[in-house]
Amino acid sequence: MPFTWGGLTEGPVAFAEEQPPPDAVTHTSSVEVLTMDKQDIGPQVAGGPAVFATLMTEKFTGGIEGTGHADHVRVVQPDGSQIVAGVERVVGTIDGRSGSFVLTSYGYGDRPGVGRGFWTVVPGSGTDELAGLRGRGTFTVALGPDGTWRAEDRFTHWFDR
Repeated sequence: MPFTWGGLTEGPVAFAEEQPPPDAVTHTSSVEVLTMDKQDIGPQVAGGPAVFATLMTEKFTGGIEGTGHADHVRVVQPDGSQIVAGVERVVGTIDGRSGSFVLTSYGYGDRPGVGRGFWTVVPGSGTDELAGLRGRGTFTVALGPDGTWRAEDRFTHWFDR
């Protein structure tokens, strides 16, 4: 049986997407990083990429209203380009339904302070009124002039039948 983790799979295809049903809903949200704690993963090596984790608390507004707690692992090259993969638990509401869910994400950036990527709701992770939540989204993220990271996302969601 192949390994699947929130839509990510073990093979080179890397992303197996379930197609949303015709009644799936698409929203946009804004995300503000409230706190970020950087933790190096092993010693950094001169001339090599930085490898570290970031533990974050985020505020979602818009289609998702609530708070997220995330752990992202990053590989940042000396030129500032990077890749990132992470997990996040979001507690809040979607379309007036409250509960929590977990998402997996991956992204990349080709220059410092800017990135984009994808996320997927982990099937079976929804609680309370969000039980059965399914979905996926895309995001863009940028470091603002005030030093705060902000993201915009577009996501499509539906519920198991």
